[in-house]
Amino acid sequence: MPALPGGTTPDGALTGLHPAFRILLLLVLAALLFQYSLAALGMVLALVLLGAATDGRETLAGIISALRRIRWLLLSIVVIYLWIAPEPGPAGASAWLPSWDELDTALRRSGVLVVLVAAVELLRRRTGAPHMAAGLVFLLQPLAWLGLEIEVFARRLALTLEAVPLTAERVAGAAGGRRPGVAGWGDAAAALVRDVEADAIALPTGAELPVLASPGVRDWLVLGSGVAGCLLLAQLP
Repeated sequence: MPALPGGTTPDGALTGLHPAFRILLLLVLAALLFQYSLAALGMVLALVLLGAATDGRETLAGIISALRRIRWLLLSIVVIYLWIAPEPGPAGASAWLPSWDELDTALRRSGVLVVLVAAVELLRRRTGAPHMAAGLVFLLQPLAWLGLEIEVFARRLALTLEAVPLTAERVAGAAGGRRPGVAGWGDAAAALVRDVEADAIALPTGAELPVLASPGVRDWLVLGSGVAGCLLLAQLP
């Protein structure tokens, strides 16, 4: 079995679908989400939450926490599509009472973000930064023939996906435990900066990637079924 450049055998093999195919499925889903109806978005979200629930309470709680962090953004999207920049409607329609088409558009746009955030968080928690980076290297291997340093890019992207939610949790924790007044905000900011700097110093920049086996027949079947399912959902009314 050929090893990826810079790879080492992992302590524990990742079970389930090949990491590269997990990323591919997420990309296919993201490309089709804007074509989905509300019913299709609801079905995908239910599948993502079911997958999170089977992985444990911590994964499900992580997805719910990630969705809570974007609640104001979701509300903003709904407000924009309903009242600030609504779809052109028939003459004489009420400016304050949105039509069903406007409500459907607003909910679908916010639903796309909900599904995408939930799917990315599920991928991050079930795959982990090292295997995500290795999966990206696997997918981008043809670009290495052109002399591009795909391993550096893959590591940075995977670590970014890993760091963003952790940083958001630290920000929320620092804000919640601060002292009253401006001085409390200063203390919380200083503590947050110290934590981020400590992590940056401790980061193993020379860490090697896990070795990924070539995708098996089961992986190809699951990938094909997943892509077909994504395409079928785009046909739902």
